[in-house]
Amino acid sequence: MALRGLGRLRDARLRAAAGVPVSQVFLALAGYVLLALAARTMPAAGFAAVSAFYLLLNTVGRGVFASVELETSRALAAADAAGEDGRPVLATAGRRAAVLLVAAVALSLAATPLLPDVEVACALALGSVTMAVSYCVRGPLAARRRFGAYSATFLLEAGFTLLGAAALAFAHVDAVATWVAVLVVSPGLAAVLVALRTVRAGLWTRLPGLWSTGSRVASRASVHRISLAALAWTSLFYLSSQGVWNLAPVSVTSSLAAAPTAAAGFVAVAVILRAPVFVFPAIQAVLLPSVSAAAQHDDREGTRRALRPLLVLLGAVTVPWLLVAVFVVPWLARLAFAVRDVPPWPATAALAASTIVGAAAFVLQTRVLAFRRHRDVGLAWLAGLCTLGLVSVVPGDARLWAALAQLAAAVVVLGGVLVADGRVGRVAARAH
Repeated sequence: MALRGLGRLRDARLRAAAGVPVSQVFLALAGYVLLALAARTMPAAGFAAVSAFYLLLNTVGRGVFASVELETSRALAAADAAGEDGRPVLATAGRRAAVLLVAAVALSLAATPLLPDVEVACALALGSVTMAVSYCVRGPLAARRRFGAYSATFLLEAGFTLLGAAALAFAHVDAVATWVAVLVVSPGLAAVLVALRTVRAGLWTRLPGLWSTGSRVASRASVHRISLAALAWTSLFYLSSQGVWNLAPVSVTSSLAAAPTAAAGFVAVAVILRAPVFVFPAIQAVLLPSVSAAAQHDDREGTRRALRPLLVLLGAVTVPWLLVAVFVVPWLARLAFAVRDVPPWPATAALAASTIVGAAAFVLQTRVLAFRRHRDVGLAWLAGLCTLGLVSVVPGDARLWAALAQLAAAVVVLGGVLVADGRVGRVAARAH
């Protein structure tokens, strides 16, 4: 009976874990629905402003604070595996998130020239706050494998986004500030609701105890601390990765200012093909606790075994994904965003290939991060971002070179992650 109970619990956790990428896809679709409804409700300039806000919020908000979730998940899972109190980990995560919030607000205000007015720039800064709240909630949920609640944060965020966008479209609201407010409020509201539910369910201790950092408990858990340096490097790779996925459409829009129809077609196709990017952090959140626990016991083969199934799956879906990108996505872009001039098929294929390569890099970097080589991962993504910037300015068809730039950036990142993973293996060999 006890074994059957454990089996049912394991099956329930597997089903909940499988729902994580589904919730990420749903969130991506909700964002795209908002953009599609905005395109049909607002003037072209207003739609461009909302799109720019959407991309910047993903770059700054998710780029900065996804590192808090990742490091909290890693450190808390390791502390739990060692049978230690996780409260010092959570307390440190909160303090580190506050430091990163200052940086995110500064980046948001620095983006003012890219937005229509100061009011929208302030909304971007406020969006950084709501993103900080959401990722601080998700970290402990991922670490303790509460994937049902973890998925609920994304599902609720997507639901609020859809409801807000539908209401604005129905009322024919064309104010940019109102549309971006939906993107600002949704993540924070979803996270708060899930946090309240999990606190009542007993996942976390009472709030006063959560921030307790008594010396006895802190010294036992110091090996699982969340260092500011680790967060800085992790934030660098998330910011750089968001830049890799977001800046190609921005580059094309700038280059083709005199040909807005062609630019709009590229942006629509690129936005659709970047949908898998939303799944990458979810995959990492599911993998990282198991990989971190194996790394805690120096089980190198166990860390590889945890990643192998997803790498095989990526290989299996590569050809179908490329075919969908070339033959289905242009039609979908015309239908969803009412664009007329889609990019040529080599550009579409390059964009699709970049997401496969990027997914492989995300899966492999989970092992590198479990062994705390954040610097190597951060430098790999920074190198990819620099590659994007260099290739995208090559003279010629701006759409084709932007797509090739994104693919080249993903290849450079994958190469950097493979080099870092090789260093992990060499360190292990010398240790033995």
